[in-house]
Amino acid sequence: MRVAPTVALSPEERARLVRWAEERSEDPRSLRARIVLAAADGAQNQAIAETLDVSRLTVARWRDRFLRHRLPGLADQLRAPSTTPGLPDDSVRAIVRATRAPPPPGVRAWSTRSLGRRFGVSHMTVQRIWTAHRLRPVRFDAEPLRPDPISPARPRDVVGLYLNRPDGAIAFVVGGGLTERGASVLGELSSERSVPVVSVFPPERAGPPFSARGDRVTPFLRFLRGAEDGGGPAARLRVLTTGPAATGSARVESWSVRHPSAHVVPFPQWSSWQSHALAQLRRIDVPGRSRDSRHPRVEAVRSIARFLRDYSDASGPFVWTAPPKRSGTASGAARLRYELAVTGHPGFKNPPAGPDPMRAAKPPTAESREMARNVLRRCLRVKPGEQVTISSWTSTLPEANAFVLESLALGARPFLQYQDEATYWAAAADTPVEHLGRLGRHLKAAIERTDVLVSFFGPSDRERFHALPPDVLARLCDLDDDIYAAAARAGARAVQMALGRASAASARMYGVNLARWRTELVRGSLVAPAELHRRGAPIAAALSKGRELRISHPNGTDLTLRLKRRPARLADGAVGPARRGGGWSLVTVPAGVVTVAVDERYAEGTFRSNVPSSVGLSRGVGEFAGGRWTFSRGRLARYAYDDGGDLFAESYAGAGPGRDLPGSVSIGLNDAISTAPLLEDQGTGTVTFHIGRNDYLGGSNDADWWAWLYLRGADVRVDGRPLVTRGRLPA
Repeated sequence: MRVAPTVALSPEERARLVRWAEERSEDPRSLRARIVLAAADGAQNQAIAETLDVSRLTVARWRDRFLRHRLPGLADQLRAPSTTPGLPDDSVRAIVRATRAPPPPGVRAWSTRSLGRRFGVSHMTVQRIWTAHRLRPVRFDAEPLRPDPISPARPRDVVGLYLNRPDGAIAFVVGGGLTERGASVLGELSSERSVPVVSVFPPERAGPPFSARGDRVTPFLRFLRGAEDGGGPAARLRVLTTGPAATGSARVESWSVRHPSAHVVPFPQWSSWQSHALAQLRRIDVPGRSRDSRHPRVEAVRSIARFLRDYSDASGPFVWTAPPKRSGTASGAARLRYELAVTGHPGFKNPPAGPDPMRAAKPPTAESREMARNVLRRCLRVKPGEQVTISSWTSTLPEANAFVLESLALGARPFLQYQDEATYWAAAADTPVEHLGRLGRHLKAAIERTDVLVSFFGPSDRERFHALPPDVLARLCDLDDDIYAAAARAGARAVQMALGRASAASARMYGVNLARWRTELVRGSLVAPAELHRRGAPIAAALSKGRELRISHPNGTDLTLRLKRRPARLADGAVGPARRGGGWSLVTVPAGVVTVAVDERYAEGTFRSNVPSSVGLSRGVGEFAGGRWTFSRGRLARYAYDDGGDLFAESYAGAGPGRDLPGSVSIGLNDAISTAPLLEDQGTGTVTFHIGRNDYLGGSNDADWWAWLYLRGADVRVDGRPLVTRGRLPA
């Protein structure tokens, strides 16, 4: 049996790899670090592949890369040595042009030696140039040869977008077996039957080429140079454009000749260019088994496509190119997604900036005062003299002020911490990453001396937040974690108000009515914890003591699960006594749900959702409706969706072991909640069924992926006794 090479680590290398392995899965180094650590522990490639759910060849490749290059070998790209050191660029371009030109009379094709003699270089230098530019000399015969088969050059990443109607361009890094036969072949390669493509460079038109709009070629050439820099020196670019190239520009043609690795494909009309650009975005090549980089790029490409579909004459100009050395990774596309998000164009449907929220803030309403009174008195049980910290964002300032007033009425000592959302986005865009996410000693001291923490969820623009570059997103999330960790060490009683999620931008993203959303969250926060406990206690007791759980509904749902007498968790909004140093959790308000981890080894039947959801996966955001899961012998055997099936399939394909096992069941208790995004499970009688990870509920499945479906109006029986009847809870 073949034995893989041994991997030995220094203490410094092991510490660095452990830190990488614990980072979020969006960082591709996380998976590679886990592979190397497992190899250093003596595991063979096949065993590592089965444990991490990757191919054996992937494990072997990263083991070998580490042995040859150590820690730098785990980066996305290694700096390749120059293919022609010391050879002037003009000579390289001359050899490339000669390779594409017909050979001398009587010669069927150029050879490396004949070109080497002509230009005074060795034949190996010519061969390296051919390899670097993916060239092959064209053969000429008396009889035309059958064209060589051309494998599709699949787009791998987006490195540039240029929008200024009537001009538009999108630049892709492409991969695949592209035979470079000239412009006509390239046009054929990048076309589809439904999209007409003209010849690459039509004759120059007479007269002024670009009407009264001024020089359109110079900014377009600047975009081409930026896209080429973003793709990197070894990348092949495909640039689809409508505008200067399509109208016949000698300067664009000259640039294309000087840059053989970039191919400009023009389209005569905006509509045909837009259709083809969207088709190419759908074909972005995403690694099927790489969970570390697949999802951010998938979401980024979808967002770019939506932005491009909605771009209109009323939208202003937008020009973006990827920073160098960022193509081929999720961060390059994610950065473009963020740049699109901050433009305010209808692709992201962000509203224009409004008046200064501090000056336009309104006094707290009577309903806000009542909500604050319920949370402080009944959920947190605030006592006179206690220190109360209220952390608020721009959109929740009136409600935060209500908490200040009610804290004073109780005799407590409130402290309002305000974060301006506009400043937050400006810092995320302009501040160096290393300066973000640092918790100051002054704020840390204030949090550690507080008795009660009321945190409003924020920032409210969730699509813009998830569009941040991964490194920026990680630092900002670390800051939130540090704040909550300080509160946990202090033993503070804490709640997080979900009202902070309800903003105009997030309402457009989730497709809900903002006024109704806010009303639901406020009214849901008014339900007393004692009332939620009264409704949920019998359900929690039945789920904790039962053996068999059956869920049925006229829509075709009939699913049987088994219970293992695990304690059911009742979230009624009441915050327990403070305990310093451990056992701390952040209670979300509104609350109202009972959840239990089911037996992971048994599930038979079908569960069908009748509640649309804007989020139904542990990773990624999408629209889901009509989900149907069928189980056989304890595992998910089939699935189907009316909407969102493609996103679920992509996420499910990239998940690891345990993704197909039943996870948990929850039943909602809050009659004020019906459509609030991310809280649909709290609606009275709503049954939520999870698959995948459930160890956080006391189960045994520690998979890094989970998904869920909602069902309303169902019958739920435990050991044959009714627990929920047609969505109604027991009296």
